[in-house]
Amino acid sequence: MIRASRGRAAVLLLLMFAAGLTVGLAGERYALHRGIEEVASESTRQGRSTIERFADDLGITPEQQAQIDPILVETREQMSAVFDQVRPEWEAVVDSARARIESVLTPDQAERYRALLEQQEQEREAEAGEKDNGASDETSD
Repeated sequence: MIRASRGRAAVLLLLMFAAGLTVGLAGERYALHRGIEEVASESTRQGRSTIERFADDLGITPEQQAQIDPILVETREQMSAVFDQVRPEWEAVVDSARARIESVLTPDQAERYRALLEQQEQEREAEAGEKDNGASDETSD
């Protein structure tokens, strides 16, 4: 029983790590796709990206960046494949947590909670659409 709980906890921890890594790598890929210079202007407002800080701190040359870029792209693709395998279990964990949270809320709060989740999902979809449109615009040049 304890082993099963520890095993589940380890899997959940691994899933959360994988999700965080996937999001981070996706951000880095996005930054690489758009170009460090373009991201730099945005990052001044929001703080510098990890890849930008590393490139600056390490003094990465354009030749080195050209070698690093495909590594990051390949890693992102591999992490995406791993996440695709665990996505159903991850979504089940998220759904369970949301149901448990909702069970604590009043009916009015639960309704607002669902609305906030829906708004969050729409914002994510809009951001993904903008990124996809930006990527297709750039690749069509």
